[in-house]
Amino acid sequence: MKRLLFTLCLLVPACAADDTREPITTEPNNKHVEAVAEFCAAVERRYAYFDKVASYWDQSCERAGLEARAGGSSPPTLDIFERLLDDLHDPHANLNSNDQTSPRLLPSGADLAFEWVEDAYRVVGIRPLTSAAAVDIRIGDELVSFNQLQPDQIILERVHSGRENISRERMTWAINAVIAGRYNEPRRLVLRRGSNMVEHDLGDPIPPPANSRLSYQKLENNIGYIRFNNSLGENETVSDFGSVVTELSDTSGLILDLRDTPSGGNTDVAEPILGHFVDRKTPYQITAPTDAPAYERGIFPTTQRPYTRPVIVLVGGWTGSMGEGMAIGLDGMGRATVLGTQMARLAGGTEAIDLPSVGITVFIPTYDLLHLDGTPRHQWAPNISNTQSADLGNGKDHLLSAAIRRLSPVAKEKRQ
Repeated sequence: MKRLLFTLCLLVPACAADDTREPITTEPNNKHVEAVAEFCAAVERRYAYFDKVASYWDQSCERAGLEARAGGSSPPTLDIFERLLDDLHDPHANLNSNDQTSPRLLPSGADLAFEWVEDAYRVVGIRPLTSAAAVDIRIGDELVSFNQLQPDQIILERVHSGRENISRERMTWAINAVIAGRYNEPRRLVLRRGSNMVEHDLGDPIPPPANSRLSYQKLENNIGYIRFNNSLGENETVSDFGSVVTELSDTSGLILDLRDTPSGGNTDVAEPILGHFVDRKTPYQITAPTDAPAYERGIFPTTQRPYTRPVIVLVGGWTGSMGEGMAIGLDGMGRATVLGTQMARLAGGTEAIDLPSVGITVFIPTYDLLHLDGTPRHQWAPNISNTQSADLGNGKDHLLSAAIRRLSPVAKEKRQ
């Protein structure tokens, strides 16, 4: 079953139908070989971050070409292109198709985040309402094994070419990509906590869908709170937000929670939302094509009565793509304080490469996106970083508490 994915938007994948691909034969079939060559050339020509893969991309493409030739008239086409995308190690690159053996997407298909901390890969984020949040996993737990593979073995599951000199960034991507799992495989995780081993059989990493596109309420000290429930790709979110921000217009400060936006979204949704916080045309990010000068992208006021009081934006490891764009935009406009930890690091903006001969469309980033200060969006982090993780599963929300504390003195002053 094919699953459509849209530019700048990583949709949460659903379980695919049974794999009904033809058995592998040994007769050559040029259309698959040609499709591999076409995609490989397009990556070299159009991929915005080609420099990071240039040293081994020829090796990747040669391997893929041999796989296509060996496969005959019906090679495992998805497998070939999934491995090519593995070698890009770019969570913003994706296919429009999947089957039961396909890997889940990052970050929308993951419930845990690991980073290299001091001397090991350790848990740095737990997505709320997921299988990982339901069991005893804690920030700082050390990765011992996943499905009986140790970290070095896990990395080689998704690093196919260029193994001679694997960057820490690529290793970390591979660890997280493997632990997100494939649709048809179990997820057996072993962690070390101090001198103890903790074992878990994890289920589906995707949380149940929210009941609404936005959650909102008035908190203590007349502070407004709005959480986006992975809804930046839904056009209805624009009108929903307009109604909610109007209802909260008398608040003394506002918290925008972007920690559940892993599927990204699109500018048709994000820009009208940002327009509630300006009274004139205002630049909010820089677009940097690979073949043209960079330029500032601006927003226009959405309403004649914009929200003018202090705003805090919450971000974390599941703040993705357009969520990241909104965070850097509000920061760059000087319209909000961003609080949290490193975001999902979905680099640039994607465009489609159609390969009709094999029925596949591949989306890759073809232009960079930057903060107004020139920092690439995927490298930018909040100036005010939280000392604890922004994503603590079902545990206490320290980040929200920190935001309330920062806004409360302002709110109290407003009431006096």
